[in-house]
Amino acid sequence: MIIFQHRHFPIPLVLYDYIFRFNVNKVLLNFYGYHIWQLKYSAREGNHVNYWKSKDSLYWHFWRQTDRNINIQKVLKVPQITASLQNSKLIACELGFGLGKDYRQHWSINNLKEYLAVDTNNYICDYNKRYYKKHKNLKIINSSAEDFINSEQKFDILIASGEVFAYIEPEHVDDIFHKLKQRGVKIAIILGEGCMTEDIVWPDGTIEYNIKDRLIKNGFSDKQFYYQEHPSRVLKYLVMC
Repeated sequence: MIIFQHRHFPIPLVLYDYIFRFNVNKVLLNFYGYHIWQLKYSAREGNHVNYWKSKDSLYWHFWRQTDRNINIQKVLKVPQITASLQNSKLIACELGFGLGKDYRQHWSINNLKEYLAVDTNNYICDYNKRYYKKHKNLKIINSSAEDFINSEQKFDILIASGEVFAYIEPEHVDDIFHKLKQRGVKIAIILGEGCMTEDIVWPDGTIEYNIKDRLIKNGFSDKQFYYQEHPSRVLKYLVMC
């Protein structure tokens, strides 16, 4: 019934956004959001990137916009992280910003010189420019992660959350981490992806990369690392500072 309704009488995205802005609706209608996502995601025909760049992916983003990442509280207990977010001389960059649900709940409380919100989806970037227009130090950038890293933009703090790198080809991931030192990165906060073993290739073709090894190999061997693993071997978080 849900699939039939959505194919013939889809809920407009603006209304879908409003419905799922409230966590009580997310709980009550979670089954509905899940089936809409499954319908859209299963039609990607193996092309993950095209799905995440599409307008259809906004149904997933709106459905999940009230999700909370409890691991951020653990990250914020690292003194260097808290101090860096209140340093007005530093620039942070979040790759795969999406709708910025982590930013809304945590990262927006900052005193940074600039917060660069990078996302490959131009529909999401247009939405964010309207939604965050009062956030003076937030800059919305429509770009893939690999193109952004090649843009020569300097920044001090790298943030990525929720399988941003998992959808990127290995050679591009290696290139991104190879260039972080050149871009001025001093701190990295990676949430909900990566592993401490050999890279894990999942059946759907996504990859959990050993991010710590890549950081060490590319000039960050003098840094401190904090991390916590999930029983699935995927990292709950990885902090470099």
